[in-house]
Amino acid sequence: MAKKSAISGEYIITVEDSGTVRVCKIYDNVKGSLRECAEAQNFEYDTNWTTRQFGSKLIKEFGDGDMAEIGEYTIVKRDSGAIESYRTYANTMEAIREIAAETGFELNEKSNTRQNGSKLVDFINASK
Repeated sequence: MAKKSAISGEYIITVEDSGTVRVCKIYDNVKGSLRECAEAQNFEYDTNWTTRQFGSKLIKEFGDGDMAEIGEYTIVKRDSGAIESYRTYANTMEAIREIAAETGFELNEKSNTRQNGSKLVDFINASK
């Protein structure tokens, strides 16, 4: 269960009841996320592929049916044929640093991921 959460741009930051921090990025630029995923897997792709072609080829190569979980990335093909993608960060602190850079939040390098993540959520929610 989530104790608190915040949304900042494409990121969703969640602090669980246990204190664990999770960060998920839901991409506005789906094709860009497919490129990131393909490059992380050394998957060769054609820059002329449409988002639907690209997503379908990744799902066919790495997934099952209408979904593929490829490392930190999840790619889903909807009934309409639309492709969606998101990334759940294994290195949560990396994601916190990305969000901090975008929001102006100052990290405390002496604090751990849980402390920085919790303060980041508070910072984002106070900014709204």
